[in-house]
Amino acid sequence: MAQMPDGRPTVRIDGTDPLVLPWDVAPERLPFDVVRGPVAFECASGDRIEREYTGIDVFELLDAAAMPGDTTHVQFESATGDLACIPLADLNGAVLALGEGPGTAPGRPRFVSPRVLGPRTVKSVCRLRPRALAAGADREAYERLPLDS
Repeated sequence: MAQMPDGRPTVRIDGTDPLVLPWDVAPERLPFDVVRGPVAFECASGDRIEREYTGIDVFELLDAAAMPGDTTHVQFESATGDLACIPLADLNGAVLALGEGPGTAPGRPRFVSPRVLGPRTVKSVCRLRPRALAAGADREAYERLPLDS
């Protein structure tokens, strides 16, 4: 897991101009627009959950890191090694919940999106990696979901 010089854990957003953000900071302290509100998603059980989240729009982070133009998916990695590979189209409305906002444990960022099923809503995110998958590629080859363990 990456850390700031002062030892605080971070989230790295890869791109042409990568970003490294502290995990444990309130979103309001970052140079991005803060997103607040409900995000609903379906759990692996089939139950639909809606919770309030506070964080940063995922596309805003990817744009700030200069996401490559050929990107088709984004791989979200957790501090525990989980990986989810999400198509760009499923990132509309997606949030990286940070800090101590509702729905997020202190210092533990979470990826949530209304278009993504529960096992792929990665907890304790430490890295976002833009990926260019070939047409017909199996995104599951780029994943290691909690249910796979």
